[in-house]
Amino acid sequence: MKLRIHHFFDIIKDFGSRRKLTPHSYGHSYHIVAQKIQVNPETNIKIVLGTDDICKGCKYIVNNHCEDTILHREDFTSKEKFNDHIDKRILKKCNIIVGDILTPVELCEKIPEYLDHIFWIYEGNNIEHTQVRK
Repeated sequence: MKLRIHHFFDIIKDFGSRRKLTPHSYGHSYHIVAQKIQVNPETNIKIVLGTDDICKGCKYIVNNHCEDTILHREDFTSKEKFNDHIDKRILKKCNIIVGDILTPVELCEKIPEYLDHIFWIYEGNNIEHTQVRK
């Protein structure tokens, strides 16, 4: 499985909040990937930047790039560029390298580093939203 690091932490956040994971109107595979992780915490996950297995089926993926936009930041309008920015910050603080292959169990061991730096990682986002994420 190929996964962006922020997608993994989004899944863990949703598990923790007991959010029901159902198909999304964008058509992506988030709910399918989350279920695979939940069923098999020993799944091999290759960490990537760019499109991953969650992006499969998304209506915003064109030529392997996300063409979706964001409105919550003044410094980013491209969702792909914002996600690359966030992913690089997470990778740095969690000592993960693009291309590493880790299991969900191994990635969960990185949660303390992620949480210790979450306000730096998401710097520029709404602080209250980041607190809820934490």
